[in-house]
Amino acid sequence: MSSINVLLRQRVTKTPEQMHAGLIVFVGRLMALCFSVTVIAFIFGILFVDQPEKQAPTDAQIIDLLSTLLVFLTGTLSGLVAGNGLKSKSKEGAQNVEA
Repeated sequence: MSSINVLLRQRVTKTPEQMHAGLIVFVGRLMALCFSVTVIAFIFGILFVDQPEKQAPTDAQIIDLLSTLLVFLTGTLSGLVAGNGLKSKSKEGAQNVEA
């Protein structure tokens, strides 16, 4: 019976605002996942990998690159959250003014 209900159920169309919100959530989750994996890899490397007394030049470059990546992801995530919050508030404010 459930397969019949699935076939008979009407397709729900999303508004452009809902599609945009879904895209923002997807992008935010993906970036947060990348951020989390990178931080966990840093912590794992510091805690569980034996480090020599002197750091190799390639290791220093990799750490510098990952640090830059983390700074970029942090800024992008905060901008994504802040920017979309401001946009939705400004649209609601404009609708309240017109009413």
